[in-house]
Amino acid sequence: MWRKLFNLQEDPGNLEHLQQRIALYFVFLTFFAIVFFGISDYLLGLNSTLNYVRIVYILLFSACFFIMVKYRKFFLSMNLMLGLILIFSIFNYLYNDGYQGPTLTNIFVFVVAVAIFFKKPLNLIWLLASMGSYLVLFYLEVESKIHVSKNYRSPQDLFLDNSISIVLCIVFIFIGIYLLIINYQKQHQILLDLKKENQIHLAELSSLNSKKNELIALLSHDLRGPVNTLNATLQLVDQGLLDEKDLSKILFSLKSQSFQMTQVLNNTLAWVTSEMQMSEMDKTETDLKELGELMVETMSFQAIRKNQSIVFDLKGENRQVNLEAKEVKIILKNLLDNAIKFAPAGATVYLSLTTSENQILWEVKNSGKLISEEVRPYLFDFQVKNSFGTEKEKGTGLGLSLCKKIADHLGMRLGYRVSELQENVFFLEIKVKSE
Repeated sequence: MWRKLFNLQEDPGNLEHLQQRIALYFVFLTFFAIVFFGISDYLLGLNSTLNYVRIVYILLFSACFFIMVKYRKFFLSMNLMLGLILIFSIFNYLYNDGYQGPTLTNIFVFVVAVAIFFKKPLNLIWLLASMGSYLVLFYLEVESKIHVSKNYRSPQDLFLDNSISIVLCIVFIFIGIYLLIINYQKQHQILLDLKKENQIHLAELSSLNSKKNELIALLSHDLRGPVNTLNATLQLVDQGLLDEKDLSKILFSLKSQSFQMTQVLNNTLAWVTSEMQMSEMDKTETDLKELGELMVETMSFQAIRKNQSIVFDLKGENRQVNLEAKEVKIILKNLLDNAIKFAPAGATVYLSLTTSENQILWEVKNSGKLISEEVRPYLFDFQVKNSFGTEKEKGTGLGLSLCKKIADHLGMRLGYRVSELQENVFFLEIKVKSE
């Protein structure tokens, strides 16, 4: 319960809660002062009436504190406590040597508390009540219209009691203001951190939104070409203006474009789904050799178009592994697609699989132009832009970003390196539990 009451991190943006926590500090300091003054008055042999009043005061003060903690009625409790302090200050004036006693120090503490915890007009009301009460009593005593008990047996007692009151008042005010400043500084720092964090998130969202708009524009532009070609072809066929040879060429071109656009659309759909956190990444028992051969078969048509070949190489024993096969296929398909796209015609693309007891390593190699060192740090960043392969095959720059996002989410490591033979190598490292 106490930890909850004093926990500054609970609601860092709520200034009212901060004031409530400082109010608790004030209550504890006040309670300590009441007990301390009671002991000092007893030792100095002052009027016993004050001690009886103080006992009642402590009980009522404790009741107000119970209301504050149990029912969290901070505003009500603080008003009741200030009322008790003001009433006690009047009794203290009447039974503890009037203006020569320590009542004025109580008024100082009272004013500080009012300034910290209350807003207009309530702070002005309490301020006038405290100042007015003291000045009225002061005037009545000077005019001898009220009787004030004299308790000090010597000037030394007067000095000692007032010195204790002044010192305690100064310490009380110092600690109170210090706690106020420290808590407000912490509050301010937390708000600054939250603001900075929100600004970062806002910048990320703005950047992401801008890239999504670019992606939509790019997809619209790239889809329009094949669709227009298909529409024009159908019109020519309908009019009987195409012979079999021309139609065969156009259909081959449309098939090629269709393959590329299907890949782009699949990547786009997978990326949007991952951004919306809707994809269920289920694990299935997977034969690694069969998965590698399946990827070669899937990508063979694209490679044949460029007179390329894909070679699958298994290093180590074949294994049955429980992993996210669907997501691994997306990553390998994108890596092979890029390798085919950027390798020259007639080249060989290598898909290798290295297995060990605790690790699976997929590598896709191509002998195309090496990726420049300037580009490598940003390879897996989300960059919406047209890219062209060695035969002007189009891409959007979305695939590697998607693959990296999936790999990071699944705890896999996706990266790039240059082989000893100066080949581009993309690798996917997967940690597995030993059987």
